[in-house]
Amino acid sequence: MFHAAHRLARFTALLLVAVSLAACVGSAGAAGPTPNPTPIPSPTPTASPKPIDPNKVVFRVTWEGGFVTPEMLLERLPLIVVYADGRVISQGPQIEIYPGPLMPNLRERTISAEALDRLVVLAREKDLLRTVHFGFPGIADAPDTVLEIEVDGKSYRVSAAALEAELGLDGDIEPGFEQLDEATVKGRTALRAFIDALTGFPDGDYVDEDHAFVFGGLSVYAGKAIIVPNSELPGEQPAVDWPLEDLATAGEPVTGGGLDVRCQVIEGDDLATVLPLLNGANTLSTFSSEGELYSLIVRPLLPGEAGC
Repeated sequence: MFHAAHRLARFTALLLVAVSLAACVGSAGAAGPTPNPTPIPSPTPTASPKPIDPNKVVFRVTWEGGFVTPEMLLERLPLIVVYADGRVISQGPQIEIYPGPLMPNLRERTISAEALDRLVVLAREKDLLRTVHFGFPGIADAPDTVLEIEVDGKSYRVSAAALEAELGLDGDIEPGFEQLDEATVKGRTALRAFIDALTGFPDGDYVDEDHAFVFGGLSVYAGKAIIVPNSELPGEQPAVDWPLEDLATAGEPVTGGGLDVRCQVIEGDDLATVLPLLNGANTLSTFSSEGELYSLIVRPLLPGEAGC
């Protein structure tokens, strides 16, 4: 009996100790701070590619200066523009009649991303990713040919005086070319070769067919008529009735160059109203507005352009 009672007492005592220890551990765990679990590293966020601005110009070839009238400077359009999404807008052929059409013939196609990448590589190989001007002595009335480039967020401008006039009509080098130093000759040659590549894409580089450029706006320059209807001058034709706001007050005056013209941007419904009239007009057409006669210069707005 004693031994059984003794064993029972020992068992009960051990049980009480175990319960007390468990309570202490639980109490300490509740009161103390919870250990921080081993942190799991977050996956490295993948940077979203920066969206391409389709209207960003990558390559553009224009002419500046030259012995031309101020009016001709207003109507000048780039020879060619290549955009970041591969669109290529260039000047198409014009019918050789007099007077010629008032509206320019702009064409549009799209090159592949691979073709655009090759152009960037070619520009780098020809050392054109810089800003430099190549002169030409002895020719003062020819325009500068200007190549603008934007690559990797940086802009470059390579220009050459009289690049198109460098070769005479008989194919001989114009006088003065032999006076150019080696670096200038090399730079002008590289510029001409690159422009030839830019304007001579093989058909396989395009992903669509040639089509007319559809513009969303026009810059219209209006000045008092220089051709009077019913005169003896070539191009005699009746005046076209102008259907929009009075040309004497529409838009804003153009300053500089001795011009007396006003420029307005025509878009939307107004563009739809005047476009048939402009497409049917020629460079000698006059437009009647509030009893006055005006001559117009029209320039389609290219992607990214905002107005006059």
